[in-house]
Amino acid sequence: MKAPLNIRYVLISDYATVDQSGKLVVAGLYTEDLIVPSVPSALGTLVLTVLAETPERILNFQLTVETPSGAVLMGGDGKISAGPNAEGSRPRTLLGFQFHQVVLPEGGDYKVMIADRDNVDEKFEIHRFRVVVNSQAHAEATSQRSHVEASPQGTISEAPTKRRSRRVI
Repeated sequence: MKAPLNIRYVLISDYATVDQSGKLVVAGLYTEDLIVPSVPSALGTLVLTVLAETPERILNFQLTVETPSGAVLMGGDGKISAGPNAEGSRPRTLLGFQFHQVVLPEGGDYKVMIADRDNVDEKFEIHRFRVVVNSQAHAEATSQRSHVEASPQGTISEAPTKRRSRRVI
């Protein structure tokens, strides 16, 4: 069976919005690993941004995030209109989900799943990220690992340069 949406990418961040010119503005973008000092671990905000191709029909869907043990951690419902999109040459839909006070209960691989609301038992994985437990991560990230000093190796002469004039006709 085919997934209800053709997903182009999924981003996980602290914040995301679309500005007036249509640009996606993202802050606090996570890589595929979310490093936490211990579990359970709480995040103030977690934003999922999904870019998908616009479906051929109206789609009512459910998005969930599952823990490594298979429990649903968080989720939401959405509706995407069908048809072409005037933004760009390829029809696309930008979906945003913002979750507050997220508690990550365990380390391991978390799955972002999507399902058509008409058949929520048939879910499709659209993204995966790993929660890595490292109690020293904050100390390592904020410690000064190396120090580089720069010193001038020479100076540019301040002698006047000749200017050429060019005549434009």
